[in-house]
Amino acid sequence: MPQPDKRALLAAGLAAGEDDAALHARLVTAGVSAAAANYEIDRLGKDPMAAMLRRQAARMAKQRWLFANQRRLAIEADEGFALDTLDRPAPDHFYRHYYAANRPAKLVGIVDHWPALARWSLDHFAAVAGDAVVEAQVERERDPDYELAKDDHRRRLRFGEFIDWLRDDAASNDVYLTAYNSGTNAAALAPLWGDLAPIALLADDRPQGGFFWLGPRGTLTPWHHDLTNNLLVQVIGRKQVRMAPPWAFDRMKNARHCFSDWGNAALPAGVGDAETPPVLETVLAPGEAVFLPVGWWHQVEALDLSASMSFTSFRRTNAHVEDYASYGVI
Repeated sequence: MPQPDKRALLAAGLAAGEDDAALHARLVTAGVSAAAANYEIDRLGKDPMAAMLRRQAARMAKQRWLFANQRRLAIEADEGFALDTLDRPAPDHFYRHYYAANRPAKLVGIVDHWPALARWSLDHFAAVAGDAVVEAQVERERDPDYELAKDDHRRRLRFGEFIDWLRDDAASNDVYLTAYNSGTNAAALAPLWGDLAPIALLADDRPQGGFFWLGPRGTLTPWHHDLTNNLLVQVIGRKQVRMAPPWAFDRMKNARHCFSDWGNAALPAGVGDAETPPVLETVLAPGEAVFLPVGWWHQVEALDLSASMSFTSFRRTNAHVEDYASYGVI
């Protein structure tokens, strides 16, 4: 019978914040003799790495306490844990009570002046940009990590070919034009930007500075958080957006970068429980938008053939991605 890895057991216990008695019990339960467990515990008192692990575990415990208080405040608010809907919000109100507060909101009436709401269709796309070569994410359904491995799914094709594929109106998550493809598509789809107009909440008066999304019903962006604040505007079809707050970090199963192991799971709306995070949920119809604050987890599913725009050009600093790596995040 293989001997238990005592150092691995101790490291797991230290990371969990266990005291000496709990560490001793962990070792004995795994099959280590009481005498050997005593020896290992005594060694920890002289191990600077063990001391550092204990300090780090204490800091994490403090963070959990802070997150628990943020959860309590959110749930005990007068309106409860809910997503506000703002009708043509004044910029000062939006920035003070939502942007600066890291609080999501559904927004209506902010793009009623967009010609795209009446013009955009597959026929319009084909007529004005069908011959353009665009970049799409393809063959996503064969790869459970399609979002993490986005570079492996880049393909170039005529926009008209992509549009013809969409005309079948079949549910699929296999092909999608996303914001990640905008480096190529911003210029290729330039004829579409005249159908947009400035949004009063944003600093950039050039709508072409946004990111274009187009795909069939059934496209899914799995649970993740962005490294910037984002405004997602729906133009064609509907999208279901689920959101979970940063203070639910311990239940979001974050193992790699900004992605959650919940993946495409349809987590239920509500305050959550010991295993599942609290979730806000909304469906965006054409002309509606949602503000997704930096750090908020979200999942997006197209309920219909869908075209959307997203924007990061807010009036306040939004350069959070620049210092992400400096924190040693994995």
